[in-house]
Amino acid sequence: MKIVICEDKKADRDALYSLIERFFIEIGCPVEIAAYGCSQHFLNNMPEGVNIAFLDIYMPGVSGIDVARRIRERDDNAVIVFTTTSLDHGLDAYSVQAFQYLVKPVGYPEVENILNKCMNMFADAMRFIEVLANRLTIRILLKDIEYIEVIKNICMIHTTAETIKSYCPLEEIEQQLADSAFLRTHRSYIVNMRYIVDVAENDFVLKGGGYVPIRRNDKLAVKQAHRDYLFSLSRGM
Repeated sequence: MKIVICEDKKADRDALYSLIERFFIEIGCPVEIAAYGCSQHFLNNMPEGVNIAFLDIYMPGVSGIDVARRIRERDDNAVIVFTTTSLDHGLDAYSVQAFQYLVKPVGYPEVENILNKCMNMFADAMRFIEVLANRLTIRILLKDIEYIEVIKNICMIHTTAETIKSYCPLEEIEQQLADSAFLRTHRSYIVNMRYIVDVAENDFVLKGGGYVPIRRNDKLAVKQAHRDYLFSLSRGM
């Protein structure tokens, strides 16, 4: 496990380092923790393969939000946790797929709670569905699915790497998903809400510029489901 801390206040930085170290000692898991007191120094020396980044939002020069954007340019899988004295950055945090906030002063129960969720999330990252494609049963990681659409009775499963065509019924695939991040937006569409970056009048806008339509006769309920998902993220649920 590789963790970075970017926090300009030494007392806060040292305290968070100790709490994270304590957690991994207690669960008997090896961990590599790197702490930075300057956001620019972190960006100039950003390590590879970071699993979790704890970022202070309010830092002189380059803010924690900007640091998170730079991390996202390199890595879609790193977990980002913001440390802050204010919760006024919800939309900005959503744009960089932040996992949760830690409100200062930070205590061990809060750190333990977040790290336990992170460990569970890493395990969930290996969850997959199985579909029949080209007469072969293939496995697709849930985290890689952006959205699924039906075109002429063929399920087009759009992933971060490719589009997979399957004759499996959409309802059958939906049952396999069993993940709160997936939302049936339309009779022929399911979207992974992790990839939604904006909401238009009749569509969800996806990272990369794609669109997923929202069914017109149930538009408010679909949009409310998306808002509920965002709220659950902000609450760390």
